[in-house]
Order: sequence, then C-alpha cells, then structure tokens
Amino acid sequence: MITIKDLCISFAEKTLFCGFNGTVFDNDRIGLVGKNGSGKTTLLKAIAGLFEDYDGQISKNGKTVYLDQYRSFDAQTPFAYYSQVADTPEKQKNVRSILKGFGFTEKDWYREISTFSGGEKTKLQLGRLFIEQPDFLLLDEPTNFLDIEGIELLKNLLKSFKGGYIVITHDRNFLRNVCDKFWEINNERVWVFDMDFDSYREQRQLILETQKRQLSNMQKEIERLKRIIEQYKKWGRDKVVKQAKSRQKMLDKMLEELENMPNQYLEEQERRISLPKPQSTGHVVLECKGIGWNSLIRDVTFTIYSQDKVALIGPNGSGKTTLLRIIAGQVEHQGVVKIGHNVKMVYLDQFVERLDPQSTVFDEIFEELLDQPDYVIRSYLGRFGFKGEDVFKFVNDLSGGERQILALSKVLLSKPNLLILDEPTNHMDLMTVEAFESALKEYEGSVLIVSHDIELIKNVCNRFLTIRDGTVVEVEEPLFFKIQKNQSVNKGVGSDFDEKKKLRNQIKSLKTKLQDLANLERSIGDELADIDKQLFTINDYDKIIKLNEKKESLEQRFLQILEEMEQLNNKLAELEQKQP
Repeated sequence: MITIKDLCISFAEKTLFCGFNGTVFDNDRIGLVGKNGSGKTTLLKAIAGLFEDYDGQISKNGKTVYLDQYRSFDAQTPFAYYSQVADTPEKQKNVRSILKGFGFTEKDWYREISTFSGGEKTKLQLGRLFIEQPDFLLLDEPTNFLDIEGIELLKNLLKSFKGGYIVITHDRNFLRNVCDKFWEINNERVWVFDMDFDSYREQRQLILETQKRQLSNMQKEIERLKRIIEQYKKWGRDKVVKQAKSRQKMLDKMLEELENMPNQYLEEQERRISLPKPQSTGHVVLECKGIGWNSLIRDVTFTIYSQDKVALIGPNGSGKTTLLRIIAGQVEHQGVVKIGHNVKMVYLDQFVERLDPQSTVFDEIFEELLDQPDYVIRSYLGRFGFKGEDVFKFVNDLSGGERQILALSKVLLSKPNLLILDEPTNHMDLMTVEAFESALKEYEGSVLIVSHDIELIKNVCNRFLTIRDGTVVEVEEPLFFKIQKNQSVNKGVGSDFDEKKKLRNQIKSLKTKLQDLANLERSIGDELADIDKQLFTINDYDKIIKLNEKKESLEQRFLQILEEMEQLNNKLAELEQKQP
C-alpha cells in the first residue's frame, strides 16, 4: 500500500498542488491526468522516491518500480538488460515470453539497444518492469511510440498484473481499458474520482458546470449588492444609509465566502493569470515640492501615497508630460522630487523603446518567464489582448497602442510599485483599452497617469490633479472637456421670449417629477425597513420566502427610482445653466 498525506509540491513562484491525501491499494488501477505542466510527472517521481523536495509524507509498503518517459538503458543488449533482474528460473522464463510477445526475435535479443527505434526501446523497458514482479508500477506515458500491437500487449499485461499501478497517458482508449480510478491535477489540487473512465468524464463535466454556475451566481449577487450600496450611499438619506450598512454586512460576508472557497475545478486555459504583486512601499510613495521648469510650471507641490492611482489632467501644452519627465529624472528642474521608501518607479515610455523590433510578442514575455510553460505565457498575454496567433506577431508589426500594452505587460513582471504613464491609450483600439484598464484596476501599486481617456481615468483613478496656470491643484471631481458653446444666435425678441418660456416650463415639469419620485422613494424605503424587521422576527419558511421575493422586487424598483432621479437631476442642472 502507498499512503500520501498532506502532500504539497511547489517551486519558486508556482504551486503544483497542495493538501493531497491519497491511498494506492494493492490492486488499484489509477489513471493520473491533468494539463501539461500541472505536476503529473513530478508526483509520480515523488512516489517513486526520485523527487524529495516536497512537504508532507509518502509511505510505501511493497516494491515500487518507475518507468520514466525519457527512455535510458544501462546495458548494451536486450538480453543483458533483462538478465540484470531475471534472478530466478521463473523470471528467466518470463524474459523469453515477454520479448517474444513484444515482437522481438532471438536475433534481436543480442542487438545493440542503440540501434532500436523509440517504440522498441519503450517495449524493452516495459517488459523489464514486469520481469521484476513489483507490487506497484508507476508508468509515465508508457504508450509513447508504441504501435497498436504493442499497446494491446501492454493492456493485457496490466490487466493480468497482480499489483497496483498509476499510469500517465494521453490515450483515452488506453485509460478506458486499464484504469478504474482517476486522479486529476487541476488548479493546484488533486481531485480523486473512484470510477471508470466514462463515469469520470461525466462527473468531471458535471462538477465543472456546477462550480461555474455557483461562481457566476455569487459574482452576480456581489455586483448587485455593490450597485445597491453605491446608490444608497450616493443619495445619503438616513433610511438609505441604514439600508447601505445592512447591505454592506451582507456583501462583506459574501466576499469572505468567495475568498475562502476551495480552488475551483476549472480548465487551465480558463484560469485568470494574476498580475505579479509588487513589493510594499512606505506610506509616502512620491513627494514633489516646489517643482518648477522655465516659465511653464512653477511651485508644483503634491504627494502620492501607497496604492494611490492619480490622474494628471490639463490642456495640451500645460506641462503634463514635462512634469512626468521631471519625476522620471529626465529633465533638470527647480524644487525637490523625493521617492519614498522601497519604491521601484517605472516610466513606461522608456520601456516601449526597449522592445526588440525583431522579437515576437511571445518572445518578449518568454524572456521574463523562462521557467513557465507556454500556456502560462499565452494566458498572461491574453490578459492584455494578445490572443491566439497574435502572440506570434513581430514587435515591428505592432501598432503604437499594442507596443504600449506589450511594454506594460513586460514591465509588470519586474514588479514595479509606481507606474508613470503618459497617454498610454493613444493608438489603442477599444478591446486593447479595456484590457489595459482591467490591468491597471488589478495592479496593486501606485499610478500617476496622464490621459485624455475619460472612461479610463474615471474607472481606474481615485485622485485627480489638474494643472492650472502653471501649478497643480487637486480637485474632487474634474469637469472633463466641458465644452462651452457660444449659442448666441441672432433671434427676434418674440423668439427669445418663447425659448425662455419653454425653458421655464421644462424646469418646472422636471421638478414636479423629481418630487413625485422622492415621495415614492421614501415610501419604498419605509416598506423595505418594515420587511427587514419582519424577517428578524418570523420563523415561517413560506412567509420568509414571500417576504424575500417582495423585498427583491422593491429593491429593484428602488434602484430604478434612484437612477431616474439621477438622470432628471442631471437634466435639470443642464437646463438651469441655460437660464440667463
């Protein structure tokens, strides 16, 4: 028997799996499956005693032999190779029957092994394993290079084998015929299926669909709660604030559940490759005091703190790029730029120029991830919009926007904790901008960005600096590109009067609608508060279900009202600005 307890195997920045507990009984027929690079061979070598750099325990009771997927021999001829383990008359008899069974004639028994094909070498190694008469076989890709006859013979040998075995193979028919239990390494866990191959595949698909559905439902509910809380807090009325606090408790609990969920049983290619986490910095990341340059900017003073994402805005020619270059140390200036403790700053423009025009997208990232399998590199590039064959584009053929995001993807692997970005979305298409935004939102360092992309900085940034009259001012919520149109049109007096009257009537109508919605909002808020009280006091299951259904319906209506009120208020503000 082989017993595995709390087994964990990991390398520098990659965990293969953790917490595996399993048993191989004397007659177990186990198929070990999983994506390339998931750790199948490493697990087999650990059981064989050829790999010992793991946490946990592996204990064996009985003789175990291992077939490596890389064939090697320590004898010159097949007969000599077999004779090393054929130490009894019965084993010597088996040598002849197995060699004949695998198609070797007596002349072949004395040939140089180096003259045999890959398939023949595999047969020789497999045959010798059975000569040794072990208690357990560990087989890594035993069907590689075998012809149909050789595979059929191996099937029969395994079926008549008295001991237990674990086999790694990509041959589905082989697994179906020789295995009745499966271990799958998937998403850093080893999943055990005590069933035949077809049942395993059905169960696998069922688990996959169920967990995807559970995860999707939980994420939808989290997003729904976030929207409700955001609307509640935005309006700030007493009753709404209470509702917001109640929803926040529900949201916190759900986020904790999501955080503590076991690793999902998902396909490797569907896994989201996380961005590298930068090192922690001190509270102050960047401090600028009295920065000046020529007559363009003067007495610029501001501070960026840990994990701040700051937008620097202002009209063209106001000095935004100059200020970034001063911070990056490229321009002489007055004043002081002080970089905080343990800050690793990167000015992205510098790295765009360092991309090798003759390299492919894949090669640029491969240089930074030499120890990672191809699918990890491709998945990482997929985060930034390089999918499918796009990863094999030459840098020289990329657009300016593609080079920007490729440079960002490469820079992030060096784990900077302060990014300086100057109009990074120029020349990007919509999908690339969305990928760029997603990466910046996930990035855990600090950012100082100059950008004209309103949606990007609104979704990414928590602070806004604007250049006014040569200096920097922090604003709560900037009015982006507010265009002041000169609408002075030469109209007659009567026409002007009619326009003003129409404007007053529109404003009056909007105010009436807003008051009606406000009354309805208060009424629904009172009803929701009453339902919450009832839910705390009743124990009747049917009533609780009905109350929750009613509550959900009211909450949706409440959100609709808040959205309508927001739209009407915005419209009202626009109309009031038009009044003389």
